[in-house]
Amino acid sequence: MRDIKNKLTSSKNTSNIKNRRGKSFGYQVLGFGAGGGASFEPGTLEYVIVAGGGSGGVRGAGGGGAGGYRTAACVSVDGGIYAVTVGAGGASRTSPFCGVGNPGTNSVFNSITSTGGGAGGGFSGSPGVTAPTGGSGGGGIGYSGVGGAGNTPPTSPSQGNPGGSGPGNNPYSGGGGGGAGAAGSNGSGAGAGSGGTGGVGLASSISGIFYAGGGGGGSYGGGASTGGNGGGGAGSNTPNFCGNATASTGGGGGGYGESATPGNPTNGMTQTGGPGIVEIKSTNGLVTSGPSCNSVAYDGTNFIATFKASGCLTFGCAAAADSFIGVDYLVIAGGGGAGREISGGGGAGGYRTSFPGGAKAYLTAGPTTITIGAGGSGTPSASCSESPGANSVFGSITSTGGGEGGGSNGGSNGQPGGSGGGGGANSGGQEPKRGLGNTPPTSPSQGNPGGLSSGNPANVAGGGGGAGGAGVTAPSPSASGAGGPGAANSITGSSVTRGGGGGGGQGYPSSYPGGGGGPGGGGGNSGPAGTPGTANTGGGGGGGGPGQGPGGSGGSGVVIVRIPAAAAPGSVAVAPGTNSLATLSPSGDKLATFTVSGVLTL
Repeated sequence: MRDIKNKLTSSKNTSNIKNRRGKSFGYQVLGFGAGGGASFEPGTLEYVIVAGGGSGGVRGAGGGGAGGYRTAACVSVDGGIYAVTVGAGGASRTSPFCGVGNPGTNSVFNSITSTGGGAGGGFSGSPGVTAPTGGSGGGGIGYSGVGGAGNTPPTSPSQGNPGGSGPGNNPYSGGGGGGAGAAGSNGSGAGAGSGGTGGVGLASSISGIFYAGGGGGGSYGGGASTGGNGGGGAGSNTPNFCGNATASTGGGGGGYGESATPGNPTNGMTQTGGPGIVEIKSTNGLVTSGPSCNSVAYDGTNFIATFKASGCLTFGCAAAADSFIGVDYLVIAGGGGAGREISGGGGAGGYRTSFPGGAKAYLTAGPTTITIGAGGSGTPSASCSESPGANSVFGSITSTGGGEGGGSNGGSNGQPGGSGGGGGANSGGQEPKRGLGNTPPTSPSQGNPGGLSSGNPANVAGGGGGAGGAGVTAPSPSASGAGGPGAANSITGSSVTRGGGGGGGQGYPSSYPGGGGGPGGGGGNSGPAGTPGTANTGGGGGGGGPGQGPGGSGGSGVVIVRIPAAAAPGSVAVAPGTNSLATLSPSGDKLATFTVSGVLTL
């Protein structure tokens, strides 16, 4: 949930300060400043420690290795203050214009160190080079390169896996970076070969989020590749760009297909590894310090501390569970935009709710920052690209923006997100794929996949996924797929449906209908623009029609918080004033509705 203000630490970033038994109190009270003090108690905790991922290399390059992943439960610790270090992702490399990427850095909690991910291999004149080692190893270059070793230095259980290797023949395709859950795949030099897929990551036992996926390998003349589930960035093929790893996942960055040039170094710029993360779970009180991205949540039984940047953890402090107020929530992200010219519909924004009957969120008195995700942009012309929706955030609850719909020009795929974008119309005999939903995975699921095009003839597209169901695959060569249905929720006291997927854009002839949308946008019809998703519903944008018809933009997200009358403090406030606060009758519950980013104060 929201950050608990740390009143217990000094300004100095300390290592562990152990408690000592006192004759009067059972445990000594440690003072921090004039008149301050706190009682610390020992106990047990569970941790997940993920280091920063390595960046990919340049030219037929390997993907970056994921940061080391270490976890354990029932760990006995003394009460007190512990320094937490969160490792940075490997930086992008632009000079020299070929060669390996950069490694990630270590994450540390107490005496436990997770090692930064190995850099992806890159060509610098010598074939057969072994990629760097790390928590997980970097992928080898496509010129007979060998993947770097993972689990370096060795830990038990293992903290990672090796990267994949390159084939040594045309097309020169680098291996995928290793992930926490599996080795990176080898690049393929046969036929239309492609870079190796990044090794998959592992799901945190604390948050359920996948971390530490390897970066995809780049290909010099072959096909692009995907990063491993857990934040790994996509590898590129010539001349497309590769992808950054996802922040706060420890994923490896994607490898680049060709070289940069002195006049335009970004043409071959390797993409960054993802910064790491540290999660701590305990029934004992926990308090974080450091940047505002560090937080403590309470789930009714356990305190869960999340560190996205270095700081301090106070363990065993007197943080009373009864100081938290349980609230219901509905958090919807921005919907994905759609592409031009017979494109797939945009996916709905991630849809997460506790109402009715789910696990409540717990807040303490004071301010809680709320972020409302914007809808992704539709594609207005051939020179522009559609974009995904932005995340909506309520404390530790993050709903992921909807994936963008695939455009037909070039056969681009629908992209993953809270709900996935639909596949665009067939282009050159290659059917674009739909985007996956519930990415990254949450439980319950935050969304659904998009639909596929029918492929033949090349004039229909799939609908974007919705909160209530998958996007519809084009039912025939003459009809595009409808957007997936939204989901109904009565947290406001009346049932409202939100989070519909965008419909696929219609093709030739003009009598072919575009896919219908729910609260998402419908597809373009007779050549015009796709319909935008409805504001503050997270609906996906409708796909563009023929003749370079532009795609619709996704609808913005919304956050609704319901505070029980029995638990509500004397005053509840929302800011800015464009957000609203109401009292429901006859329950007396307070209802805070956020249509723009702001602050809820209890």
